[in-house]
Amino acid sequence: MPRRTLRRLSQAIALAVAIPVLAAGCATEEPVAPLDGQQAAVNPDAEPEPSPTPEAPVPLEGFIPRSISYLNAEIAVTGVEVSQQVPHSYGDTTNPAEYGDPHYAYLSVKVTNQLNFTTVLIQDGVFLSLADGEPIPLDGSGSPATDVIAPGATASGWYAFELPAGATLAGASLLFGPAGHRQERLPLIGEVPNPEYPKAITVASPGTVLTGNSRCPLKVEVEEAYLAHWVGFDEDGRSHTTKQAEVGRLKLHLGLAVTGPADRSGCFIATGSGGDVHLIVDGDRLGDYPELSGTTNVAAGATDRQYLVFDIPDSGQVEIEWGSLGGKQVRIPVPLP
Repeated sequence: MPRRTLRRLSQAIALAVAIPVLAAGCATEEPVAPLDGQQAAVNPDAEPEPSPTPEAPVPLEGFIPRSISYLNAEIAVTGVEVSQQVPHSYGDTTNPAEYGDPHYAYLSVKVTNQLNFTTVLIQDGVFLSLADGEPIPLDGSGSPATDVIAPGATASGWYAFELPAGATLAGASLLFGPAGHRQERLPLIGEVPNPEYPKAITVASPGTVLTGNSRCPLKVEVEEAYLAHWVGFDEDGRSHTTKQAEVGRLKLHLGLAVTGPADRSGCFIATGSGGDVHLIVDGDRLGDYPELSGTTNVAAGATDRQYLVFDIPDSGQVEIEWGSLGGKQVRIPVPLP
């Protein structure tokens, strides 16, 4: 074969080998998908995706501090704001704040236990009522105000409520009391209404009551009477409380001055079955015992302050009957709203 022909053949072979090498070294505009089981290469010059920036908390315009009483606690609301911070990190100063998509209404509160001999827990039956829509239940994650509060102590914390998308606090109020029970309402803006209850009423005294305790005559005077959604007080080193009244019912508190006869000691008003005081509703004698009672022995000629608390309907004819069954009774009407 001529030398010139050999030279051309060798040049063609060299060119054929060079073309794939050059193609492999050229950059392409389209990204190349990684092989199965491999990760795509990371571009160190690429900008990192920015983290979403939470909105700044928004205080409720026009809010002024206010308070309400509920189940032996005084609840003072000192501030209101809307934030995207999640409840379990709200108020946590030791860890970074955590945020989410929902907005929450945060109410700064101070909850004071008004009783000196028992704890209080205000957690269930706390709602945020918006101008429209269903009441929003409390999210108590991480708040000292929703824990057990020691006798006579105050816990500072917050109430948190997850807001529906687009909701505002215009016309909103705090609502205390489970469904089916009497409820207390505290508007967040505007005047705080005077509570309707407790409401003082006048209940006549029965005079001398002949008790079943050896037919012992006791002089009974009603010194104080009121209707309420709940009753709680301290006496003789103990705290005495009722639950929240159900819808359609009230608590009747009677404060008594009970005087024993000068020649007899150990007389008392019995409150058990067939005792000396009975609840009469629409003419029917009920077998209900008083919900709370502090009727004890009275010394000869002494006067003791005692009490009775009944759970009663808020309508109809309600009477308190005094005197043991089988003897003389007197019925005293209870004025209702």
